[in-house]
Amino acid sequence: MPNIKANYLKVTQPIGDFYCCVMKACDLYNISYSDVRSLHNEAEDGVGTYLGIQRNLSPTRVKKIKEYVLSVDATFPNSIIISMPEKYITLKDNILAINYESEKEGKVAKVLDGQHRLAGFEESNGKFINKEGVEQDFEVLVTIFVEADLHTQAQVFTMVNQSQTKVNKSLVYDLESLAIARSPYRTAHQIAVLMNNRIDSPFFKRIKRLGVKTVGVNGELLTQAAFVENLIKLISKKPSLDRDILLGKKKSFIGLKEKKLPDNKSADYKRLIFRKSFIDDDDSTIAANLFNFFTAVSERWGIAWDKQNSQSVLNKTVGLIALIRLLRDIYNYYVEKNIYEYGDVISENDFAEVLFKIKVQSDFFESVDAVSKSSGYIYKHLSAGI
Repeated sequence: MPNIKANYLKVTQPIGDFYCCVMKACDLYNISYSDVRSLHNEAEDGVGTYLGIQRNLSPTRVKKIKEYVLSVDATFPNSIIISMPEKYITLKDNILAINYESEKEGKVAKVLDGQHRLAGFEESNGKFINKEGVEQDFEVLVTIFVEADLHTQAQVFTMVNQSQTKVNKSLVYDLESLAIARSPYRTAHQIAVLMNNRIDSPFFKRIKRLGVKTVGVNGELLTQAAFVENLIKLISKKPSLDRDILLGKKKSFIGLKEKKLPDNKSADYKRLIFRKSFIDDDDSTIAANLFNFFTAVSERWGIAWDKQNSQSVLNKTVGLIALIRLLRDIYNYYVEKNIYEYGDVISENDFAEVLFKIKVQSDFFESVDAVSKSSGYIYKHLSAGI
């Protein structure tokens, strides 16, 4: 008979008593299930009964958490909340014991909050390698409600989830300034800040640092998240992996001391034109290329780039997405002509030489809708002129 033991704390609140403990992630995963709300026993008249309290699992979110679980500094400091029948639990001498028959595996504990975090361990052995190179169990905080009725379970689920506010992506990237090691995220963030603050920059006071409008500033047409995410496309295929490797080296993790950053061959640079500069710790070259390219853009399509032009899409996110793709094409164009190499700074004049060959005029950008699919349409017209 499987048995899980843990020290526990009893907590008493208006909703009733519950217990807090630490468990191995693999143990909790093995006993837990999600009770997804769905329609049962629908009659001919269309009337049926809805059972369960959980939302459906989001495959995209689970995939991200699976990747996160494997990162060198993964953490789940908030507890996973479960509900269990009393028959599975014994409390004695400050020890909470969970006993169940093998055939009950996966049917013992109902997850009230944390189903995506638990699903993140699906393809994991529930362990991690510490900085000394030793394998350890990944432990999680667990809050256990015993014999909670369905109303109580629903109350807990609602209370935990209804007031959650999604963290602004721009704030997430802004916090990269506090990171102790380099990463594509930190590099892109620092360049965004530089571009936004320099008075001679083509992005001067155009970027919403925290994703929200700065008081007293007009013309912030881009979020920091939009700038960072599109720049990263030219730096890294897997920015989280790069971050792990560089952070592991910084913290002297045995398994990462000698590990090198991937995608460091000439063939990789065609897609990741700033990859070599990033690997060479040369962020200034990345910034210089962006500065020169977008300055040339502002000269070629000055009316459309003007941040006071509310009709233009070139100065908005859809325009940025198209221009980043165009930047890649022009950089590769010069490399293929053996005029520049990856890791070089292309001059403003050389960027302008290509841009002024493109026959698209500023009024074109005022005829396009500012919707996501327009970026491909804009890019198609611009790239045709190279």
